[in-house]
Amino acid sequence: MIHESQVPRSCDRCYAVKERCEWTAGAVKCERCTRVGHMCESKRPIKRPGRPPAPFLQPPVKQAKVVTHTNTIEDSPAELIKDMIPSPLTSATVDASIWKTVLSTVEHLSQSDLALLDRAVHQDDFTQKLVIGPSFYEGHRQKLVYHLLSSRQIVLDGYLAFALSYGDKVQVNDSYKRAASALLTLRSLQVKSRLDITSCLMLGWQILHFVLKVGGGELLEICNQTLSLIKPHYISEKYFESAYFTFLTSLVFTETAECLIKTRMPTLRVDHPAASNQIDGCVGLCTGLLPHLYDLAVINVDMQKRSQTQDGAVADASDLQTKLEDIKLKIRDWKPHIPEDFCTKFTALEVSHMLCQTQVTQTAALLIIHRLQHPFGTEDGTASALASTILSHIDMTVHITGKTPMCVDLSLIVACLEVEDEGERAQRLRSFSSIGSYSGVFQDRIKSLITQVWAARRRRPTFYWYHLGDILSPFS
Repeated sequence: MIHESQVPRSCDRCYAVKERCEWTAGAVKCERCTRVGHMCESKRPIKRPGRPPAPFLQPPVKQAKVVTHTNTIEDSPAELIKDMIPSPLTSATVDASIWKTVLSTVEHLSQSDLALLDRAVHQDDFTQKLVIGPSFYEGHRQKLVYHLLSSRQIVLDGYLAFALSYGDKVQVNDSYKRAASALLTLRSLQVKSRLDITSCLMLGWQILHFVLKVGGGELLEICNQTLSLIKPHYISEKYFESAYFTFLTSLVFTETAECLIKTRMPTLRVDHPAASNQIDGCVGLCTGLLPHLYDLAVINVDMQKRSQTQDGAVADASDLQTKLEDIKLKIRDWKPHIPEDFCTKFTALEVSHMLCQTQVTQTAALLIIHRLQHPFGTEDGTASALASTILSHIDMTVHITGKTPMCVDLSLIVACLEVEDEGERAQRLRSFSSIGSYSGVFQDRIKSLITQVWAARRRRPTFYWYHLGDILSPFS
């Protein structure tokens, strides 16, 4: 018989996420639980050392089903999910009924909270707003559920705030309280381990989508805070996992779009080795364009800083013009990596949407470059042709698939800045805004932004793209 004192014991949370449980002499909590604010305890049953008896040597998913059916779950939810998914970062396919059973084991949550989490995690009509199509649903859900179980105290308020934002008036009011708590957690988070990195990413992603649904003024703050915490680990490539690119690219693309419009410096350049050929659940085939958009945003800021002459042109900017021509050639010649099984691996809708994303994002970047070289109101023929290309591609895709592709809002804004007729702009925004399709507040925000720029176009005889930051400085 082995006595309890003879068995080395990590705390339950470190054990669940397979992290080293380190203690400082005289401390009442391990270092990890102290850092992330967890309750530090060891209440799981003592297990015999060595191999388990033969009857328990079953495949992970099958074992989870047996436990579920007999209702004798002794492990914590995080331990159960660990049994079901050998690694939290793999893409194993697990039956949705098992996800729901695991979700129901989360402690200290009310039935209403569980119903909200079920809405946010399991319901397809909710998930389809967040990823391109059904081919990405299961991988997306796995990561949501894993972090709900392995780092619940960090991510829970973010999950619930996002889910509540789709509810009735009372639920939306409650969502702000949850979001405030989630934002406080994000601001105080210390990122040191692999789980910390992905938990931070998941929390920031949830808060971002809450903001997209109910407002929009804090988009840059949320993206910057999250990406700044992740950046040192992303650059080192020591811990960052490519399986989480969908969540990363959602934050990066949103921040870069905001920075391009408001003439601000983005936080993170996505040049991870795995990114160039990644087919992403958020930006599809456009991952290879993200570094170019970052570089374009940097040039935009530099040109604004040098726009010191009376007419607003950039002073002594030959080096920037050279950089601009270089990035123009790279974007114009860029082609996405399309694997041979692309059309068979993904649905027809997903293929159409990803091709549309690629075409309109590339064209929008070229239109931004055009307006960095030529002020608004000049060289309008080229600008109108690029804008028409963007709008016609989105129009055709919506007509064929019945749905607006994700991540086309930046392209839509860039194109509408060339459409003078206010009624036509309003019609385009109603029909083509991918975020506006589920957030009227965001659609109103885009409309207000474009209206302000067109008002400035009528007041000012000459201004370039890099002047938008000054024009939109009061805009949230």
